[in-house]
Amino acid sequence: MNISQLVGNTPIIKLQSLTKNLYADVYVKLEFLNPWGSIKDRAAKSMIDAAIADGSIQRNTTIVEATTGNTGISLAGICASMGLPLIIVMPEYVTEERKKLLELLGAQIELTPAELNYQGAVSRAIELASQENYFLVDQGNNQNNPLAHVQTAREIIDFFDGTPDIFIAGVGTGGHCNGIGNTLKQHNQQTKVIAIEPKGAAVLSGQTSFSEVNSNHGVLGIGPGIIAKTVDREVIDEVYVIEGDDAITMTRKVISEEGLLLGISSGASIHCALELAARKENAGKKILTIAASQTERYLSTGI
Repeated sequence: MNISQLVGNTPIIKLQSLTKNLYADVYVKLEFLNPWGSIKDRAAKSMIDAAIADGSIQRNTTIVEATTGNTGISLAGICASMGLPLIIVMPEYVTEERKKLLELLGAQIELTPAELNYQGAVSRAIELASQENYFLVDQGNNQNNPLAHVQTAREIIDFFDGTPDIFIAGVGTGGHCNGIGNTLKQHNQQTKVIAIEPKGAAVLSGQTSFSEVNSNHGVLGIGPGIIAKTVDREVIDEVYVIEGDDAITMTRKVISEEGLLLGISSGASIHCALELAARKENAGKKILTIAASQTERYLSTGI
């Protein structure tokens, strides 16, 4: 009865062309097939539904969130379907496709200076939401973000009739990395969880200090340069740091050789998955990662 009911139950496929002569199988969950084109549809629906249920969102409530794009588009789709007003605060370096999609969905957009990085958008969103009848979604602190992915993990467990040996996910708020990873580990403690972050904002691994962060690193959607409260380090076994150019190169290869229209953060995750699949010690293992968002919202990046 409402398009938000179509969120979830996305398919999983096994890569074919790119995995020839590798030791392990690589699987990809196609989250870009959610209604608004990304894995963030799950978290956005979860956070809005919970806020409506507890009374935080009423008919006259203005919803506010800081985002680099995908969460904003998901929120805009849900708010459009429910008739709720939405303000999205974004760093000015986000792609034009994101801005246009938000406008089409009826969201009000406010841009913050690029030099303030993602944190500048967060600060402005907090300031806006201090007004009466405003609600801050606060994806980096909202536990309904990772909780949305208990269901994602259940879909994975059903597919494999168990768990993959290795699960790989890019980290922004850490919602799907931790939500899926924690549920998989509850089912099987031997499942290894690997988090991906870009060079230039590699704060989880400690390669980049907070004062040196450049959130405009070219791998949109991950690596905000902060460690959100929704990131649970205990779930993560290893952090993999990727160069932006490697993520872009792999995105192009996956599109042209596997036919998957996915985005740059997905290319980053698949790059890591293929490196692990090429290691002899991973022979016979099942590696799973996420195709988190659609190609179309990255075309102006030059991919």
